[in-house]
Amino acid sequence: MRSFLLFLLFSLLLGARSLKIASWNVENLFDLQHQGTEYEEYIPGRHGWNKRTLETKLDHLAEVICDLDADILALQEVESDRVLARLQKRLKRVGCPYPYRYITRDRQTPVHVALLSRKRLEQRRDLRITPFGRYRSILEAVLPSDPPLRLFVNHWRSKSGPESERVRYAQALKRRLERLPGGSEYILLGDFNSDYREDLRLDRKHNDTQGITGIDQVLGTVQKGRLLRRNDLKNGKYHGLAHYTLWLELPPSQRWSHNFYGDKEAIDAILIPPTLMDGQGWEYLPGSFGVFRPAWLFGPHGEIKRWEYRHGRHTGRGFSDHLPIYARFENLGSGRKEKGVLAKVESWLGIGAPEKGASGWTVVKSSAPKKIDTQNETTIRSLQSMETLSGNPLLKDAVVVFKRGRSAVLQQSPEGPAILVYKAAGALKEGHRYDLKLYAFKRHNGMPEITDLAVVTDKGSVDLRAYLPPFRPSMMQGKEGLSHIVVGIEGVYRGQRLHAGASAWPIYFRKKRWIPPDGSRIMIKRAQIGYYKNHKELVVWDRRDFVILKRK
Repeated sequence: MRSFLLFLLFSLLLGARSLKIASWNVENLFDLQHQGTEYEEYIPGRHGWNKRTLETKLDHLAEVICDLDADILALQEVESDRVLARLQKRLKRVGCPYPYRYITRDRQTPVHVALLSRKRLEQRRDLRITPFGRYRSILEAVLPSDPPLRLFVNHWRSKSGPESERVRYAQALKRRLERLPGGSEYILLGDFNSDYREDLRLDRKHNDTQGITGIDQVLGTVQKGRLLRRNDLKNGKYHGLAHYTLWLELPPSQRWSHNFYGDKEAIDAILIPPTLMDGQGWEYLPGSFGVFRPAWLFGPHGEIKRWEYRHGRHTGRGFSDHLPIYARFENLGSGRKEKGVLAKVESWLGIGAPEKGASGWTVVKSSAPKKIDTQNETTIRSLQSMETLSGNPLLKDAVVVFKRGRSAVLQQSPEGPAILVYKAAGALKEGHRYDLKLYAFKRHNGMPEITDLAVVTDKGSVDLRAYLPPFRPSMMQGKEGLSHIVVGIEGVYRGQRLHAGASAWPIYFRKKRWIPPDGSRIMIKRAQIGYYKNHKELVVWDRRDFVILKRK
């Protein structure tokens, strides 16, 4: 029976017209012609930038592109059509042909955006940001299908400039989108140099727009302070221009394609409008978005193997400082369907959501936990006993008793249980009470963690003193009090344990560089009671949460 159901699913998928569309910033693909606009490192004949290193770069890019195997590939940081043609020829030579290529035509910008495609595209045009060519143009092209699918390839101003520079891109794109015929189907993709919640990451140095960001507020991925979810667009719960960022298809810990000195960012993106979720024409295939992460794109310490430039010379090693992203889209034709192909099969078979296989197609789980009604409420105590979360329950009156970075600890009452929000607390404020919609949940080392959520209501600030009890040794016994935040612990650090009188407890510092020398007397201002290898431990989340009273 199972084999028949899988056969049915794949027959339906293959019957639909499907495209894999990807985007990759290839990190400075320059040619060997001196045009006067090159970056210093890429002036031909200098710094080891010559025919040999260019050929090596083309070989490395072709290796990634062949394995990525997209039908249409958006590229950023390509200097010219001349070098794009060389890449196209290299791909054909190694058995991965892309018959069609397109690139913007700015003359004053060092690099351009481009498209390689197995399908012929039409109505190619440059969307200029200003009349003077200071900004890279956005490339617009149309797949002449029925209905047509429009692509907009972006490479916005880097974060060396303020947010107003990226807002200028978003406004130009918004003006163009508002001129399209009603019901147009399109995809926005590329390197936006903006995180999927840029409005929460915007620092003082870049914030010259009063907190308004191009990707979130102008393009409408965020409305009324919250990210639009897939159901918001499907059910019409949005205002004006609205887009869904496909980063929400992944757990928060996996939402990155660029690693800048340890700061993992989702600055590459694919955004889709409501028309790609309306059950007709071109549709996003749920669960198909991903980041291309083969092991060979990473170094021994988990770093991305970028194109290497050391001691003033190109070494000929590496690929790019970005990882490719991709998604699948299917053409259901002009006849309206209540659900997409996957949703129909799920409905018929009574199974859960699909998950991605290595090939990029989707595979179906043979069984799934009982779904929770999306209107249901849950509690932190109930979450502690769950193994999985397959619905979107409401967690009411959750107080953020502690927040560090994008992680936080929630409680519903001072005496009640606590739960960790792991890398999904960007929209939360410490000391505020919320009603939250939960979207993802897991268990790590036996401990429950919320890994994706959305704010439904911010109920204002709360006095946290009752939620932060002074530490008592008895708290490290039994299983009560897990994930709670405690204050005021003094002792001597030795051998990964904190010694106080006759007691000693395991202690874990989230960054190795914070670990004090053995024998140091320290005061822990705030720590979380964690759980590791069947034992409680003290977890120090931030350097500001402890002081060294006396070094050995």
